[in-house]
Amino acid sequence: MTDLSLSTSFDGLFAYLQEITHAVHGLREALESNDVDRLPAALNLTNTALGAINLYPGGAQALRRDIEHFPDEKKMVLMKLLDEASLDHQINGDLIRLAMQRSTAMQSFIAQQAPSATYGSDGGVPGSVGGVLSRKV
Repeated sequence: MTDLSLSTSFDGLFAYLQEITHAVHGLREALESNDVDRLPAALNLTNTALGAINLYPGGAQALRRDIEHFPDEKKMVLMKLLDEASLDHQINGDLIRLAMQRSTAMQSFIAQQAPSATYGSDGGVPGSVGGVLSRKV
């Protein structure tokens, strides 16, 4: 994100929210396309963007209050950007949870395919010594 001189003018808030929305949406696109190469940069940009909301004087609640002071037409434009960023942020959380579940499932699948996860050629259990299972199993 660029260093925005934070302004409570419509143009200032519009640019501020547009950068935040763009960053959060970029992470969503990287997650949806499983683009592992883009993830580190997208995560950093999103963290910076979400940090920018927290750095807003008074935090996210003050940002919403400042938006409420605009005429309805401008307020709708700003709230739409904020709502888009919020929705993408929620979806990103869901996509990250799904990716973690997928990773766990793949690790389990790979572990089951390992030679030590099956019976040996003599019919015994690998890792057993004299009919007693070792601590490995």
